[in-house]
Amino acid sequence: MLPILLLACDPGSAPPGDSSTPADTGVPDPTGDPQTVALLGECPLETHYGGFVVEAYESYAIVDGTVTNGVVPVTVLENVATEGDCTLLKRNNPYCDPTCDSKETCDFDGTCIEYPVAQDLGTVTIAGIDPAAVMTATSPGYRYFKTDMDFPPWTAGELIELTTSGATVEPFTLHGVGPDMLEPTSTTWSVASGEDLVVSWDAPASAVRTSVRLSLNIDQHGQTPVTLVCHFDDDGEATVPSSVIDAVMGAGVTGYPSASLRRQTADSTTLGGGTATGGCVDLLVAHELPISVEVEGHTPCTTNADCPPGHPCDLATQTCL
Repeated sequence: MLPILLLACDPGSAPPGDSSTPADTGVPDPTGDPQTVALLGECPLETHYGGFVVEAYESYAIVDGTVTNGVVPVTVLENVATEGDCTLLKRNNPYCDPTCDSKETCDFDGTCIEYPVAQDLGTVTIAGIDPAAVMTATSPGYRYFKTDMDFPPWTAGELIELTTSGATVEPFTLHGVGPDMLEPTSTTWSVASGEDLVVSWDAPASAVRTSVRLSLNIDQHGQTPVTLVCHFDDDGEATVPSSVIDAVMGAGVTGYPSASLRRQTADSTTLGGGTATGGCVDLLVAHELPISVEVEGHTPCTTNADCPPGHPCDLATQTCL
């Protein structure tokens, strides 16, 4: 999954409240074939106007989504290198002088543009999850979410269907397939220069349409941090080549490393009418787990006590010197 930036949810906390109707919705199950329904993948970042996630974490699940009328420039990450299944994505920070006002954002050409705002999708219905979601937007902001979900909120291999009734954005339909719950062989990775990173997990119990997305960031406080994103076939094992690991480490190591592994399906569509014409929206159905990361030669810290004797903590980079 290239990073899904407009829909970012903190795996450690669920959104407050709920914008759905009560659990007894009477929503019929989807009628398509989960083995053949079109799944068009995630949106490109440069046209990603938003979308929805149906996502399970370690012990709870959520539905969350919003669609805007544009792209925030800083969310369009630069592809600095690609090798095999893996891509290095760099966040750049546009600069505008004079600075933009509160309803604007800076574009990469140094001009201020209107900040994209969330749009009214009407009623959003997601069938094939338990319980089904029938959501109207929260106000202000036109955000849709549901937190009173069963765990897991789907039956593996079954079809999931999202539909909107249409309002300022034309109606659209997206699909997903419930993934098997992800079980990594290890929840701690060791990253070292010159060494491959081998990642393994329990393969699905039956034929599925899922992929596995790896995300790794070891430069939390850099000016232009790089994130490693890999999309693997869901066959139980994958390797991040040592050349890719060297490139990640060469870009900088600061702060507390973060990583995740996610099994998912992804579908997308381009909007053809309304206030978000031309934008791409997607639906991710996923089980995501955080992974602990140890980086060779790097000790993260928040105080001197976290560091070896004689190596003070640099608080600006949360790194033992």
